Amino acid sequence: MSVRANPTVIGAFVLGASIVLVAGLLFWGGTGLFKQKFRYVMYFDSAVTGLQKGAPVLMRGVRIGEVKDVQIRWGKSLVGVYVDMEPDSLRGVPPHDIQVAIQTAIRERSFRGQLRAQSFVTGVLYVAIDEFPGTPIVLRGLDPSVVEMPTVPTDLERWEAKLERLSDAVAAMPLQEIAQSVLGTVEEARRLLKSPEVTGSLKNLDAALADARGLIRKADTLAANVNAQVGPLSADAQATIKSVQSALAEVPALAQDVRRVVAKLDAHADPLLTSLEKTSNTAGVTLERAQVTLGGVDGTLNQDSALGYELGQTMLELRESVRALGSLADFLERNPDALIYGVRRPVRNGR
Repeated sequence: MSVRANPTVIGAFVLGASIVLVAGLLFWGGTGLFKQKFRYVMYFDSAVTGLQKGAPVLMRGVRIGEVKDVQIRWGKSLVGVYVDMEPDSLRGVPPHDIQVAIQTAIRERSFRGQLRAQSFVTGVLYVAIDEFPGTPIVLRGLDPSVVEMPTVPTDLERWEAKLERLSDAVAAMPLQEIAQSVLGTVEEARRLLKSPEVTGSLKNLDAALADARGLIRKADTLAANVNAQVGPLSADAQATIKSVQSALAEVPALAQDVRRVVAKLDAHADPLLTSLEKTSNTAGVTLERAQVTLGGVDGTLNQDSALGYELGQTMLELRESVRALGSLADFLERNPDALIYGVRRPVRNGR
């Protein structure tokens, strides 16, 4: 006997399999429904025509998120663009530190949001996050529940602002007065060019140019004559230089001869000084002996007698002679060449 299948059980099995299949597709099928995302809001003070939900958020050309919503702030000219960033696209930072890293990049690396065109033909826009050094951090603070990222104007807006400033500057210029002044200047220049004074000045200029050409030809002739005379003068100068070089070559030999003469004088001066010193010493000994003898004679002779007087005078003269010999020996020791040249020696090296 066959068992009849229970429709309720079959229906529950099919429903459970369908739920598991859908959950698997949602979790592993790449829909991103269960992925962690970080939401940011950016405010743009311009039209966002061409920006749609789902538009990519790119950093250096790499997709890191998408636009989730675009809102207009009533009573303000600001458009709020809400984006979701996926941490899986950012490497080098742990997922739980991505928000802190982005805030640090905003402060230190000038990370800003900017609208850019995907195609100039279609006009479709996307959100670019890049570094903009030197730009200020401007936060609107209109939605405290979402982290805000500062923005910068688009390149087109910058050029439009520059063109507006240029047009304002041109509009502020007195163009009619400038045109009239230019026309007056042109007319005055035309009148001056047609005047007889300018014509005469041009003729005088032609004459001055002709004179200048004549002076140039004369200068060329003078230069040629100078070049012709420089050759002989150069030869004479070279001969003089050679003569001077020959004379300088003889200077070392002459200096050597002078050194030899001085050496000979020094050799002769030393024995002479020795002899004078010996003579001085002998004279000193003689003087001492004479003083001893006179001392003995002084005891026997009367000081007022003629012999005593004569002996006193002799002793004084002998003392002066010994003193003079000592002075002479000192002088010859300091100036050994005085025996050859006398007191007035020749000047050495002009000194």
